[in-house]
Amino acid sequence: MKRVLPIVLSCLLAVQGFLSLSAQTTASKDTFDITKASMHFPHHYKKWGFQVSAGLLLVKPPFDLMENNYQGPLVNIHATFGLPWKFSLEGDISTVVISNQFSLGPRLSFLFRNFGIKLGWDVAFAYGQLRQFGFDNKSIVWIHYPSIALGYKLKTMAFTFKGELIGISRVSQTTGDKDIVNSRNFFNGFTTAIYIEQRLWKNHVFVIGLKDNYEKFYWPTWMLFTTFNRFYHIPELSFTWIL
Repeated sequence: MKRVLPIVLSCLLAVQGFLSLSAQTTASKDTFDITKASMHFPHHYKKWGFQVSAGLLLVKPPFDLMENNYQGPLVNIHATFGLPWKFSLEGDISTVVISNQFSLGPRLSFLFRNFGIKLGWDVAFAYGQLRQFGFDNKSIVWIHYPSIALGYKLKTMAFTFKGELIGISRVSQTTGDKDIVNSRNFFNGFTTAIYIEQRLWKNHVFVIGLKDNYEKFYWPTWMLFTTFNRFYHIPELSFTWIL
């Protein structure tokens, strides 16, 4: 028995040493940095690199605007293309079939250790069409989104706060051959948002976003042809996956 106990202790110490060495080796191989895998956090994107995310936007328009409690999802696809000199190009598609928005614009990012700042300007084209159930309605909108984003990152998580102004250069809405709305060049409000990007495993990152739209004309609800001249708070909750 006296001989067995030292042997068992030696085996246990050997196993413990092996597990510690394996853990250190695994940790040393884990070079993941949320900066490189992030979509919203301001950072220097890889030159000519391409990144895509896809997910859903859950929107809840105000009751007095919709006159019901309708809450519908939009499909969203976002892409980033890295350019030289801290620049990048971002594009976005949001759609709910009868309402669609396509946006494209440059970004300029600065990174200071764990903090980042990103300046941008998107030009968006929103198109809506409803020709079912006896309707013949169409909407065309051109929108500008100047923006600024501030971010802070940890190793596997990033937080980004984003604000943007909304300027509409043209709204054209028709029913049949009749013009219902035809307006140009007006300030439409602003948005504020926070995005949390979290690594789940390996290089797979999941994004949760909460956005508040404070604006008069909200493009997904174009078919209401609203005449209210007031600003509304319209919240958006997004769940996206960086591919």
